[in-house]
Amino acid sequence: MGTNFYVRLDACKYCGRAEEKIHLGKSAVGWKFLLQANGYQFYKDWEEMKNWLKDKRIFDEYGKGKTLKEFIDWVDSKESVIEKNLDDYYDDSISYINGYKFYDTNFS
Repeated sequence: MGTNFYVRLDACKYCGRAEEKIHLGKSAVGWKFLLQANGYQFYKDWEEMKNWLKDKRIFDEYGKGKTLKEFIDWVDSKESVIEKNLDDYYDDSISYINGYKFYDTNFS
């Protein structure tokens, strides 16, 4: 079981409803955080992603908001996980960029 994280673009400042949401990645027990590359159209690596997120609203799939610091700490905390070889499950769509795991295909 895992938890997906998103960013809301153009969210209403009153109700939080957004016209568009972008998948940031998934956290699952026993795995490093799997970041969503989104075609590398917004960011090229984890450092760029953190910078891109500075003025965005981050939330999990249950609608609970996360601060940028909470999200960064969560992703970084998952870097110490020692995985079994799960990359075969995702074939060639995984890229390791500066040690962080990016997946450039839709997943949930």
